[in-house]
Amino acid sequence: MIRKGLAMLLIFTAALMTFSSVFAADTSSSAGPVTWKVSVGKDSSASSFDTMFPGTLYIHEGDKVVFTNGSANNVHTATFLAGGKPITSEDPNFAIPTAPSGVSWDGKSVLNSGMLLPTQSYEITFNASGVYPYYCILHIYMKGSVVVLPKGQPIPSLVEQTAAAKATEDDLRLQESLLNDGAAPAYGKNADGTLTYTVGLGSPNMGLSHNRMNPETVVIAEGDSVAWKNLSLYEPHFVSFNLPPALLAEPESDPTFNPFLPSGGSVQDGKIFTHSGGIMGDNPYILKFTKSGTFTYDCFLHSGYVMKGTVIVVPKTSVKLFVNGKAVAGSAKAQWKGSSLNVSIADFAKALGGSASYDSKLKATVVKVGKGKTSTTGSYAKDGKAVIVNGTVLASKSDEVKGVRYASAEEIVRAVGGTYFWNDITKTFSVTNGAVPAAPVAAPVPVGPAADASASPASDDSHAGMKME
Repeated sequence: MIRKGLAMLLIFTAALMTFSSVFAADTSSSAGPVTWKVSVGKDSSASSFDTMFPGTLYIHEGDKVVFTNGSANNVHTATFLAGGKPITSEDPNFAIPTAPSGVSWDGKSVLNSGMLLPTQSYEITFNASGVYPYYCILHIYMKGSVVVLPKGQPIPSLVEQTAAAKATEDDLRLQESLLNDGAAPAYGKNADGTLTYTVGLGSPNMGLSHNRMNPETVVIAEGDSVAWKNLSLYEPHFVSFNLPPALLAEPESDPTFNPFLPSGGSVQDGKIFTHSGGIMGDNPYILKFTKSGTFTYDCFLHSGYVMKGTVIVVPKTSVKLFVNGKAVAGSAKAQWKGSSLNVSIADFAKALGGSASYDSKLKATVVKVGKGKTSTTGSYAKDGKAVIVNGTVLASKSDEVKGVRYASAEEIVRAVGGTYFWNDITKTFSVTNGAVPAAPVAAPVPVGPAADASASPASDDSHAGMKME
């Protein structure tokens, strides 16, 4: 192993000498040993960046490297096997250093930092040339290398190595930015007619543990189920409802509780303590919800991040309303009037990012969303039932039920230039606020339980992408 590393070292040294104009020689060795720094992981509020920064560090014999845990919420190790047998977290001594911090190491024996808590460091002085790979015992894809060259040989400068670490971090942060939670959950029909929705945990990105639920909020009906599937290649995740605070703070306080084993059964009514145990691979954790309500949960292991989720359970016949991918609280009191879906004007306007108020002079309810017109076009009966949205008078009038003024959701969306679709299987009305490209349709199609069968395509998304004009 060492001979192979030295051969690689000689090849690398020759390459460096050839391209000396790219990698400037570090002459600091003439002034004595240099101390270098490696960040063992980093993180953000939502993700753990499970790699070394820089991934490959070039130093000289006699230089010192300070390995510091750069994560605020995770523990890591810096472990050099030197050709020895891999150490796993099953080893009872994996968390204990094999030598004290500050050790001088020749690369011939296993060297393990032990468990590094956030901001904790472990120092190693490398006194022999070679290529020394290392990894984190707790995160098997988290790897790095230290390349040690004889004194006087050219190595990348501190600026160049810092730039390489920054490029790696920038790439991981870009990957993180692409992992949004706006997607609607996948679902499947059960034999009894209920649905099972799928929520993803984490992501399949290498070197990046995205510690979020996707989507973070799922709206289901009584009797439906949620299946949580871990998407990570290496990081276990958990789902806990009503976890006692004492167990979160000190799991060992209850000898009957094993975080890696499921607890509480497969049914949740909002009050039961249910815990998934460690979720890995293709084995999802499934819970059936029997009572209406809003229930929050989190990942036992990543509660320090924003890995929290919400399951909103509504009565079986209720409409689920989403605007721009986000569930609308109370679904804006949506209810059917024949084949028209009516919503609370005030609540729906707020969900669209606008406002609604009654104008005593116009004798109408006026809705303003975005940069829509404020001037009113067209005549209407000033009986107090007219609804004016961004200057457009709706064709239908409003209704008042128990002090709440209702109007057609479809007409409001049309007036603001938005799109919508109706999913008859999930009973979901989804709106995209603002004009966006849409698939062409022959003509508007009515929605709702009273809609004529001939007007409803076989697809479950009977209004998918329809632009209202």
